[in-house]
Amino acid sequence: MRRPDRLLPLLLAALVLAGCASAPAPRAGGSEAARQTSPIAQRSINAAQALLERGDAAGALVEAELAVKSDARSAPARVMRGTALEALGRGLEAGEDYKQALRFSPASGPVLNAYGAWLCRAGRTDEALKAFSDAVADEAYRQPTQALANAGSCASEAGRDEQAEFNFRAALTLAPQQAQALSGMARLEHRRGDALKARAFLQRREAVAPLTAPELALAIEIETAAGDARAAERYRNQLATLAAEVEASSPPSDTGSSKQ
Repeated sequence: MRRPDRLLPLLLAALVLAGCASAPAPRAGGSEAARQTSPIAQRSINAAQALLERGDAAGALVEAELAVKSDARSAPARVMRGTALEALGRGLEAGEDYKQALRFSPASGPVLNAYGAWLCRAGRTDEALKAFSDAVADEAYRQPTQALANAGSCASEAGRDEQAEFNFRAALTLAPQQAQALSGMARLEHRRGDALKARAFLQRREAVAPLTAPELALAIEIETAAGDARAAERYRNQLATLAAEVEASSPPSDTGSSKQ
């Protein structure tokens, strides 16, 4: 059985055959060769990431700004600021940070993946798929499956089902439990009208971690199409419970008089 790292050149070649933008041969040192971010900036990046995970995008942006101020040529700092800006709905500004990060580290898998995700959200599918393909080509990138899964999602959103399936399956070849790819394949099979295959992929996804709200909604559709009313009701109950938990954890709105 081939080791996952030896599968990457084969996947890159197949990306071209699948119709994605041409991918260069794997490059050694893409991420490793990039200049190191200063320790001070890295601390702010870590703090920004932690704040984002807690849902504090405004606080994350403050930390990301400090990271950029400490190390203006740090690609990770630029990516983090772009991520925080997007979380605040400032997509155009975020794009400038991603472009700057790419100028500083043009062969970096993480940077190319982040830029590709932004391009996809902007509706620039061809450019996004090229960026994801280049990200996979960075041998130093530790999460090529994330770029492959993102490429699958981007192609799927554009209605390019064959490209989407190839990228999802490529991700699953390297990481059989890749949640995004499993969910993506479930959605593809449901769209094709194959409820049984869709159910199988979603069950594999559910075995990895609890389903998200969009995935629960998809599960309801799949089970309804499969004619399993009991399973559909179970997923409806899970979705209702999740919605209640989110509502309970949300800060109360200020309904009183504004302070003068």
